[in-house]
Amino acid sequence: MIDRKISIHLQDFPNVSFLHDEAELVSDMDLVRAICSTALSIRDNKNLRVRLPLNELKIIGKTASRINKFKDIIAEEVNVKNVIIEEKIDGLAELKLQINFKKIGAKYGAKIKEITEASKKNDWKKISEKEIEIAGVKLIDDEFEIKLNTNNQNDKKFVIMALPTNDCLVSLDIEITKDLEEEGVARDIVRAIQQSRKDANLNVSDHIDIKIFAENKMILEVAQKFAKYIKEQVLALSLSAANNAEEIENSSKFSQKSKIEDGELMIGIV
Repeated sequence: MIDRKISIHLQDFPNVSFLHDEAELVSDMDLVRAICSTALSIRDNKNLRVRLPLNELKIIGKTASRINKFKDIIAEEVNVKNVIIEEKIDGLAELKLQINFKKIGAKYGAKIKEITEASKKNDWKKISEKEIEIAGVKLIDDEFEIKLNTNNQNDKKFVIMALPTNDCLVSLDIEITKDLEEEGVARDIVRAIQQSRKDANLNVSDHIDIKIFAENKMILEVAQKFAKYIKEQVLALSLSAANNAEEIENSSKFSQKSKIEDGELMIGIV
């Protein structure tokens, strides 16, 4: 007789001691997460919605080559066409020392002027991750912070930002071409139709015929241009444009309006 528990919540946690720690993989995935988080924060800051594809993301730094095998994951998470790995940071950023003068004021009162001058000249030496030497004294822990400061940015073309670990940069191409904009609209249309499928209580495998209407003619032009892609994504046998919203309401089994980035879209499942 099989020994079954009443509920999985009443069972003991499984013994996973046979699984070995993958320190290198964990470290690599931490780097991947930091890259994605930084790139997405740039998108958010520039009001570039996630469904809008971008052309290129560069990861720059000596440790960047570690994520070569994770490029596809990063591309999907950030929604970029290309992920490029480069090692040389020269000319793009430099390490800058920030001193916590509040913290060291009482400790090095007489040396503060020398420390300040040395800091301005970037005249200091790193001893370890938590210790530096400057103006003949050693600063430790929260008495200082080393940041990778970026420069030479073209805000209309790309944005460069350092990772929190200060060992890599991400450079995101934020230039929106017509092709990228249209692909973004096509993805918005797919999202709206998928929501209509859900609201109509359709099965995941159900094939449908779709009619759409939008006051913004550009949306209809994009729908026609990306018709094959849209139909594949939403399991549509056909995708056609109606002359007005009333036509969709009168001829569809289910219809609803959906707001997308470039206007309002009327969707009918025929």
